[in-house]
Formats: sequence, C-alpha cells, structure tokens
Amino acid sequence: MADLTNREIEILNREIDKQGLTYTRLQNELLDHLCCDIEAKMDEGVEFLKAFEEVRSRLENRRIQEIQEETLLLINQKYRMMKKFMYILGTIAPSLLIIGAIFKLQHWPGASVLIVLGSFLLGAVYLPVFAMVSMRDTRKKEKRVNKPLYLVGVITGFIFITGVLFKIMHWPGAGIALAFSVLLTVALFIPILVIQALKDKENQVQSFSILIFILAFMAINIMVFALKVSKNVMTSMVISAKEHMVTSSMVESANTLFLESANLVNQLSPDRLDQANFIHEKTDALDHFIQEIMVDILLATHDDNRLAVAADGSIDLNKANYFDVYKSTELIIFGNEVNPGKGEVLLKSLETHKELLLAHAGPELDRIIDDLLDTGIEDTDQAPRLEYSFRQTPMIGAINTLSNLQFKLRFLEGEVLKELL
Repeated sequence: MADLTNREIEILNREIDKQGLTYTRLQNELLDHLCCDIEAKMDEGVEFLKAFEEVRSRLENRRIQEIQEETLLLINQKYRMMKKFMYILGTIAPSLLIIGAIFKLQHWPGASVLIVLGSFLLGAVYLPVFAMVSMRDTRKKEKRVNKPLYLVGVITGFIFITGVLFKIMHWPGAGIALAFSVLLTVALFIPILVIQALKDKENQVQSFSILIFILAFMAINIMVFALKVSKNVMTSMVISAKEHMVTSSMVESANTLFLESANLVNQLSPDRLDQANFIHEKTDALDHFIQEIMVDILLATHDDNRLAVAADGSIDLNKANYFDVYKSTELIIFGNEVNPGKGEVLLKSLETHKELLLAHAGPELDRIIDDLLDTGIEDTDQAPRLEYSFRQTPMIGAINTLSNLQFKLRFLEGEVLKELL
C-alpha cells in the first residue's frame, strides 16, 4: 500500500487551510480522509499529482464549509441541550432533597425514596454534567482547562454526597465515605484549587471565595452530624429503657408479694399495714400515670407505634419506631394551645409522693429518697427542670427517663415497705 511522504501531506494541509476551516477536529478528519483517498488511487497506479488534482477539484466547491457549519451547529445544539439539562437537574435534585427532608421530619411515607433519588441525581448526574459544561465554557474563552481540578472535584463531591446519604439512611460505610471525602478535599482538591487561584489572576478573588465556601460547607456538615444523635446512642437508649421496664416490673411483683405476705401475718401492727397498703396504692397510681405519659408520647410520635402498645397499657419497644422524634415529647410534656402538658402535674405528683415516702422512712433512707426523687421544685421553678429534662429530647430519651423513674419509685416503695413491716 502506498504511503504519502511528509511533503505530500504538507501539500494537502495547505490545500485544506485554503478552505478556511476553523474547527481543528474537522481539519484533522478531513486530512485523514484525503490521505486515505489519494493513497487508494496511488495503489491503482495513479501518480500523486494527478490524484491530488482530482481531490482538489472536489474541494473547490463550498461543501466543506457547509460541512463545518453543520458540524458546529450540531455541537452547539448538543452543548445547549447539555447546559439546559444541567439547569434542570440543578433545580430538580435540590428540590427532591428538600421535599425528602420535610417528609423525613414529618415521618411521611416516601421520604427515603426522595432523598436517595435527589442524592443520586446530584452526585452521579449533576456533578459530571456541571464539570463538562464548565470545561467547555473554559475552552470557549481560550483558557487552559485544569482537568485534575474537575476530576478530583467530581469524585470528592460524589463520595461526600454518598457519605451524607448513607449517614441519613443509617447505612454502613457512611463514616468511611465522609472521612475519605474530607481526606481527598484536604490532600488534593484544596491544593489544586489554590494553585489554580494563584495562576488565574483574573478570577483570583472568585476562586478563593469558592474555596472558603467549600471549607465552611464541610465544617458545618461535620458539626451537624457530630451534634445529631447517632444510631448507636438511640440503640443504647432503647436497651436501657427495656431494662428499666423489666426491672421495674420485677420489683413491682416482689413488692406486691411482700405486702400480700405481710397482710397474712397476724403479729404485724394494723396501722403499719394500712400505711404500707396506702403507700403501695399511691405508688401504683403514680406508676400508672407515668405509664400513661409514655404511651401518649409513643402514640403522638406516629400512628404506627400503636402496635407497640398492648391492651393493658404495657409497651413493647421491639414494635416501636421513630425513636428520634422530639416533637411528641414536647407536645405531651409541655402541651400547646389546645392540650395542656402533663409535665408540671408529673413534677407536683412526684413531690407529693416524695413527701409521703419521707414521712414513713428512716433517716438513712431519707437521703436516698431525696437523691432519687429530686424534682428541683424547692430550689428552682418547675419550668427550667422540665426544660432540661424533656425539651429537644427524642422520644426514646423521654421513654428512657420515665421508665427509669418508674424503677426508682418501685425500688423506693420496696425499701419503705421493708422499714414499715
């Protein structure tokens, strides 16, 4: 097969330049096409000059210019479509995330689907399209494209968005993804961006502003996730609340059996038996009131939690959900314009019960009663004590606190009954 010499290729290049082509890629493709055409004719025995004359006669019309115009028009149409697609994605993805966040706060169905879809569109689709459009805009301004900056930026952004999504959905690997995205940002993205800013004198302020925004955004996100109650903490609260409920029930049964046995003994003082029965009745009443508050909080959290409440009013936390909701706690404890809260009634009832126990307890038990049933009414107003105990407290935190209070009441009841009887 015949091969063109460098001089012959240069002749073809000059002839193509006469056509006034400005699109470099089209120039190269046309040169390659002409070379192949001439080499094919030369294989048939035609000399270069004669083959070149035949090819040049085909270049003398305006078809080459028309091909370039059609090519550039097609490229610009694709670019405009891509840019329009970027704008649409830039609107849809954050909107899905915002709506998904609202649905998650309200515990409406579909929140997870919206958040996952919005995160996928933002990280896997929008970021690459944004990078391609930005690189094209940079080329149009006849500036050098910093490909490593866009590549590292897209990868880091995708990993960070994925880590945030995994953190929100409580999927494994969230911590690793977030840590890796921070590492990429600090080790690669920021140094490349700083170098780019120093080289680009025209947009230096803009580049450093973007850098500051990225650092602030990452710092805020890290702080938000650090302040958010983690799944491990929620799990530990659930376990603790279950233990309180079990031990409280066991102590209640023991106290009841002890009191029933005491009532069968004729040698005991009737007055002491009456006092013991009275304390038991009051403890039962307060225990049931606390149980009622826990059930109200559970049901106010979500209707699905009705499955966790048995007919006798007992709670099965294995069937409960939405442990991180705090609005239900505030609604039941503090109330609103329609329904009064039960927090102040609870504090007053605890203070009354504490006085009852102190009246029948010995000196050594007095200090324990004061410590375990410290309502703070004597030292501070009721509102502050309720505030730091239940304000902004997730549902499982309130259940844990109240179930622990039930256990304390049953434990103190048993100790007082022992002293009386």
